[in-house]
Amino acid sequence: MAAQSTAKTSATKAEAKKPPDAKETKPAAGAKPLNLEQKLVEIRKAIPALPKEKRSDGVKYSFNRIDDIYRFLTPAMNEQHVNLKITGETATRHAENGDEIFYSAYTQHTSNGYDRQVWVYESDIEVTWVDADNPEDRQAVTLHAIGTNDGGPDKAKGSALTYCLKYYLFEMLGIDQGADDPDNTEHISERPQSQSRPQQTATQNGQQGQQAPRKLTEAQIGRLYRKAEDAGMSREQCAARIKQLYQCDDPADLTRDQYDSICRQLDEARTGTP
Repeated sequence: MAAQSTAKTSATKAEAKKPPDAKETKPAAGAKPLNLEQKLVEIRKAIPALPKEKRSDGVKYSFNRIDDIYRFLTPAMNEQHVNLKITGETATRHAENGDEIFYSAYTQHTSNGYDRQVWVYESDIEVTWVDADNPEDRQAVTLHAIGTNDGGPDKAKGSALTYCLKYYLFEMLGIDQGADDPDNTEHISERPQSQSRPQQTATQNGQQGQQAPRKLTEAQIGRLYRKAEDAGMSREQCAARIKQLYQCDDPADLTRDQYDSICRQLDEARTGTP
């Protein structure tokens, strides 16, 4: 009898801990269901800020993976009964006979003295949001995907799709990455030094001397690669672009003008401004 009394008391306490309004959270009978646009708003509300993280000692900058988004996006999509599908893909280049070209390759000369083959994958993909409760309610958008990899054409395609989808989701869902600009502190620290010691560039006979060019800092290189990532480019693709424009094997050897120019180009590529 004592055991039964204790069990009843525990059950009573457990019931008392339940939220009193739990049943009221369910939609009222006859309530108008959400359309796809409204469901996407609810999905966006469920995605928290995702500050970039440093992933390894070998990578000097912080970034997010697409899995960081899916960790929160997939449960929210399941709750709202919304699917995201790749519904089409077209080539952006064609051969003379009209055949579609998705892959290409080029040889990159590295600073280590050896050549490597880099594969490039490029296409326009159509992704579509679909309301599973009303499949006719859908939204399609066309995205440009481009990726490079020296591991083979399959890895180049994987890079292209991953970068493309990741940055589309960041923009579409308005995800806060908490990114800072390390170059802001660079400007602050560099200017007083260059202004406070102008006499060091002159020789005793009054002729202007030559200062040895300064290498870019790790913070500046990290900023450069983040801008490339934001523009949908891998580090390899960014390095290849720098090599093509400035014949520079190591991005750290860029001049400040070249650095500012490539950063500006990456910003324009990300925003689509000329």
